[in-house]
Amino acid sequence: MHKTPEITRLIHENFSLVTSFAFSRGIISDVIDSNFEGEWKFLIKGLFVNAEIRADRALLEMGTQLRVLDDKEGLNEIYKGRGEPALGTVIQVDGTVTDLHFRDLTNKIVHAAGFKWDTSDAKNPKIICMPIDCARWVRAEINIVALMGMIGSLMF
Repeated sequence: MHKTPEITRLIHENFSLVTSFAFSRGIISDVIDSNFEGEWKFLIKGLFVNAEIRADRALLEMGTQLRVLDDKEGLNEIYKGRGEPALGTVIQVDGTVTDLHFRDLTNKIVHAAGFKWDTSDAKNPKIICMPIDCARWVRAEINIVALMGMIGSLMF
């Protein structure tokens, strides 16, 4: 049986990897650009490629753990009842933009074909979930700062 405190500990651990990667990527890029000339293939691989693979895995694990915690504790209903803010947006096939709330967030993470990391705004990075089937939605954008608030409120 899944124990809520252990699931929450794992969520926090995985989220630490996700946020560390997202917020450090731009800074590390700036340091490399300022201090290294030419091609540094293995430095890039070590700092970005391998770290992104690890961050992707942590995000997928966290999405699954959030879903398990929701099933056990009814988080989605709690968040709905409190009127919690959206955790991002979903861009639909017809171009409309809808709010991304907790349960849909877990679905988008778990069922994504892959992730992209938008770190163009260093203080507000986003995770882009790409769909397996583009028939219903084009992409889901997770606001990491909003997600920080939600994850930080997990007190189990």
